[in-house]
This record gives sequence, structure tokens and C-alpha cells, in this order.
Amino acid sequence: MKKRYAVIAGIAIAIPFGTALSISQATAAETASASWATMDADADGSLSPEEVAGTPWEAKFDEMDKNGDGKVDKDEFQRYMKDMQSSQDSEEQ
Repeated sequence: MKKRYAVIAGIAIAIPFGTALSISQATAAETASASWATMDADADGSLSPEEVAGTPWEAKFDEMDKNGDGKVDKDEFQRYMKDMQSSQDSEEQ
């Protein structure tokens, strides 16, 4: 009888946690999109080192700039965010 309650309690805890994780991932994507819009001050479709100065992205700029052209375009930014999320997901497992 106690095992049944433990299983039910485990499921009751796991369901909201899984839902929260999905919401968290969606929120991360929205935050990244909002970050992009805020940082791309000149709205030219790419980020320069000056635009990310003083943000958490400043230290990651070279890592995000995959083609080494001194700018981070939206594709590079999204790819970096996706890679970062994938590495966090694999660490959690």
C-alpha cells in the first residue's frame, strides 16, 4: 500500500516538473529573441562587439561569431542558443 502512494506521489511531482521544464525552455527562447531585439541597437541584423559591451554576451562574442567576421548575425546567435540549450539538457540527464 505504501509503495502505491509513493508511486502516485512521484508522478504528482514529476508532471508539474516536466511542464515547468517545457515552459522554461520556451521562456529561454523568448528571452533570447528579446535580447536580440534589445542588443541590435542599429537594427542592421547583426551584433557588433560594441552592441554587446557590458552584457553577458560580451564574453561569449567570439564563441558566437562562428565565421569570424567580427559580427554575430541572427543565425549565429540562434545556433549558439540552441547549442547552449542542448549542452544544458545533456548535463541534466
